[in-house]
Parts: sequence; C-alpha cells; structure tokens
Amino acid sequence: HSGPESRRHTCDARVSESDLRETYLPAFRDLVVNGKAESVMCSYNSFLGEPACGNDALLGRILRKEWGFGGYVVSDCGALIDIHESHKARKTAAEGAAMALLAGTDLECGAGSWIPGAPDSFQALGDAVNQGLVKESDLDHALRRLFRAQMKLGVYDPPSRLPWAGYTYEAIVNSPKHQQLALEAAQESIV
Repeated sequence: HSGPESRRHTCDARVSESDLRETYLPAFRDLVVNGKAESVMCSYNSFLGEPACGNDALLGRILRKEWGFGGYVVSDCGALIDIHESHKARKTAAEGAAMALLAGTDLECGAGSWIPGAPDSFQALGDAVNQGLVKESDLDHALRRLFRAQMKLGVYDPPSRLPWAGYTYEAIVNSPKHQQLALEAAQESIV
C-alpha cells in the first residue's frame, strides 16, 4: 500500500495502466519472476475500486496468470476484515472471505494476531461454503498451495534433515557477530 498511512484501510489507489506497469509493478514483478518469491502479501488499500486482497486483476490476472506465480498469498494483518468493514466491498465476513479466496488470497494474517479478540474473516469460510459463495474445491486449491510451501520448508521432515533445525535466537540472531553487524549498520545509516 502506498497511500497515506492514516487512510490505509480505506484508500483506493487509482493509477493509469501505464503508470501501474512502468512505475508500480516492475519491482514486484522482478521479485516474483526473477527472485522466485514463494509468498506475496496483499495490502490493506483498494486498487481501482476493489480491495487489494480481493482484487482479481492484481492477484489473479497479473500475479498468477501473467507472472506465473504458484506460491501462496497471505493478507496483511486485518486486511480481510477491511473488505466488508472499511471498504464496504461486501456486506458480510463470509462474502469478504469468499471474495479474497476467489481472487487468490490463500491465508489470512488475522487481526487477532495484533488486536486480541478481533475476528478473522477466514473463520467465516464455512459460512461462505454453506451459502454457496465458494466451493470446497476453492478451499482445496488454496490449501494445496499452503501445504506445498510447508513441504518445501520441511515442516513435516524430521529435524535431522533440516540444516536450520538447531538454530536458536541466541546462537544465530542475537549472536555477537550479528550484534556487531547491527551496530555498524545503525552507525553507517546516521544522517
């Protein structure tokens, strides 16, 4: 999202096709196509009238069809609730969850992860199936992408097969070597 921070849950980014293709998309395309990204996060804002996480033009046509992205799309935390509560693109959580799933969002980073007790829209996917808004096969499609990612990460492999299984925060992230690197980066970035 590149809109004003205070309006990130409601703004509608509107740019021309040439500005989209020449200014906004090249860096993302490079990460997906050349960098072979396995996951993409959709944002809070709308784009040309459709919430980004339910935007078939961005997720379906450009990301998946044009760029051949086969990984999974995760929402920004709370972005799926925005579909029906902030953008008013759909009336209910079930309708918003269906919109996101059908557009290509596979996983919700729910608001509950940063606002205790906040509801998650994908919890309403059962209602969406019961209401005929999505089919179980639509859920299966998203689940296959998520399981593929877990398999690539070795989630189901024994720890002895994972080169990073023994990594700990203290031994790796908070190691003296990385503390020194963080200090140097901070010192060199002072303006």
